Amino acid sequence: MADPAPDEPESRKVFVAPNSQVAEAVIRVLASKDIAAEIELPPPAPVSALTGMSDEAPIEEFPVVVTDPSKIKDALELLGAAQSVAAFKAIQDKRASRTGTVTAVCEDCGKSSDWPAQKMGTTENCPHCGGFMDIPDPDEDWSDMDVGTPEDDEEPEE
Repeated sequence: MADPAPDEPESRKVFVAPNSQVAEAVIRVLASKDIAAEIELPPPAPVSALTGMSDEAPIEEFPVVVTDPSKIKDALELLGAAQSVAAFKAIQDKRASRTGTVTAVCEDCGKSSDWPAQKMGTTENCPHCGGFMDIPDPDEDWSDMDVGTPEDDEEPEE
């Protein structure tokens, strides 16, 4: 199957919203940067003459397409930044909805303490020594993070 032409809606799609309100908000954000966009809805589903209702499932996706193909790159860059913020917000919401407790060990004093599950992935003050301690989050993988080498405690030579 060939790629859609630039004037085809599929090739101009820059975002897929879960509902019409989010799609309208994305369109407003794009419009604030002079990028015209619209919701590309599928054709209306056939309606039963007997019930007046459609046999098809309700729309679950609301694609946002730019009207000017030359603005696609600008729209994607703008929305990429917005999606990063949305992803961060989703992580915060997930943490806020957690229940239970998690145990963390302070690297300074070696003592463990229990924390509400909402604190996973945060840095808190140790209740025993007051040092900073990381509350582990099983959803985060820091194994590939390069934190560098430990700083020397010695005074620099002058």
